[in-house]
Amino acid sequence: MTWELVPETRNLASSAFADWDVLRADAGGVVAPEMAAMIQERIAVLFGGKPPTRDESSSERTRSCAEAVEQFIINVAEMTDGQREAVSVALGAGAYPFYQAVYVYDLDFRLRAALIQLFNEFEDEPPVEPKSASASGADLWPALDRFITHVAAMDQLDPVTTELVRLRGARAHNCRICQSRREVHAVTSGASESTFSQIDFYETSDLDERSKVALRLTDALIWQPAAYPPGLVEEVRRSFSPAEALEIVLDVVRNAANKVAVALQADQAVVASGVEFFALESDGSLKYGLAAPVNAGANSG
Repeated sequence: MTWELVPETRNLASSAFADWDVLRADAGGVVAPEMAAMIQERIAVLFGGKPPTRDESSSERTRSCAEAVEQFIINVAEMTDGQREAVSVALGAGAYPFYQAVYVYDLDFRLRAALIQLFNEFEDEPPVEPKSASASGADLWPALDRFITHVAAMDQLDPVTTELVRLRGARAHNCRICQSRREVHAVTSGASESTFSQIDFYETSDLDERSKVALRLTDALIWQPAAYPPGLVEEVRRSFSPAEALEIVLDVVRNAANKVAVALQADQAVVASGVEFFALESDGSLKYGLAAPVNAGANSG
């Protein structure tokens, strides 16, 4: 399929987009309306957009969470204990669904910006309208789990590119558990620790150009989602089919769910040393704690 003949983009991943639509609709139901409005406002301000209209007389509880929201969006790896404590004091057990909602609003902007820049889609979706906050203890995990599974089941990308994209995001967000894992199909397809060690300096590495373009797109989604570097869109279109490019975008969105774990400091690695092997199965399910592939050798540590 050529880029000139791309159908409506969501048809390339209809199940994943249907799941995301549910998450968009439900995100406002797990936080107070003024909190949802504050999150959207912070995203708009940080990325140079137009903030939604909201009541300026926000509560102290909302204001106390604003700094953590900004840090989550800009660089969750540098979230401080003070920022976490402010959310914990303000929301208690509600901190978990709160960070889930921030993730959805944050990544929804990044996803829609990618569709505009890569696929020339018009911005025809209104900002997420917050629902009335639901009962205490509600969270977005069931819908998020479906989204993660459907994205993981996409099969246009090769396993090595998929793993390079995953590990780049893991390092950007400093997710300890994600960094400690290696996907077996990527390893059996020829990737090794020598391959993965080049991710941090990929531009001057021996990785092939296709891998570098995938990592450039990953970086753009993470660090400058509103305006990609000059020439990147053309590089992506030369290197990948529309379905492959969309899979990279959705992989970054899926993988960024680790920002919730990092914000909650719930990202402790399972292994004390070395790496844990896992398999991403064709149905999108994940199997952890696997034996090292026979060709992993000494490079698996």
